[in-house]
Amino acid sequence: MGLRQDLVYPIARRWIAGKDLSAGLAAAADANRRGLSALLNYLGEDLTEPGVAEEQTNEYLALQKAISDATADASVSVKLTQLGLLFDEALTLERLETLASGASILGQALWVDMEGSKLTDKTLELYLRLLEKHSNVGVALQAYLRRSEKDLSILLDRGAKVRLVKGAYREDRQVAFPSRQQVSENYSRLMRLLFDRGEGFTIATHDSRLIDEARQISASRGAKFGFAMLRGIRDELKAELVSSGYRVTDYIPYGDQWYPYSVRRMKEHPSNVWLLLRSLF
Repeated sequence: MGLRQDLVYPIARRWIAGKDLSAGLAAAADANRRGLSALLNYLGEDLTEPGVAEEQTNEYLALQKAISDATADASVSVKLTQLGLLFDEALTLERLETLASGASILGQALWVDMEGSKLTDKTLELYLRLLEKHSNVGVALQAYLRRSEKDLSILLDRGAKVRLVKGAYREDRQVAFPSRQQVSENYSRLMRLLFDRGEGFTIATHDSRLIDEARQISASRGAKFGFAMLRGIRDELKAELVSSGYRVTDYIPYGDQWYPYSVRRMKEHPSNVWLLLRSLF
């Protein structure tokens, strides 16, 4: 590990479970003990080598089995470029269907993470094709993208399960809202659509104002939903939500590709560093 990694790892360790499957599973068990469910992601994306994509697929299959063997309240979230989307779309869908079938047999959900906006169309296309055969699958939707309101309407028309996030990739202002206020305003619009038409959705944000808004809306609605936050961030709030009867999920990344993931989180959303540091005290 180089000097930069040495400096970053103590901070990143707050949101990264560790470097292998056993570390991810241990973090999921800890989350369960605190009344949280867990959503595990094996780090890695933008893969261009078929052999590596095969290895990552096998890691997810092993992770699903390990979750079942441990009787953990947990599921898996995968990025499609981990399965080969950049070089073989048909094989990616085949692998995705294998993971969805495995999850169904084991009584688990399977979530599809969203990546950069150049992959949004393909990600949604493959997810909706998967949804035709599997009811246990959900997809992330990024509120900072200008297109997301239209995408959400299409997803809801098809009965999709949505995890609403703000977004973690650097995008052009023509593609994404440039200011935090605009992103939050759009998140609020999309969230209200979910409460109007959705079921089994997830409000994935650390933003107290948006969380309070969701709680206020849910007080008069019967929608089945939950909250999700990154591992190690806003733990006191998670505990308070759990004690109030809400389902709360810890998003838990692990794997040896922790460094590029962590750098992106810190560069593109410096507030995450502040949230981490605040959590230490």
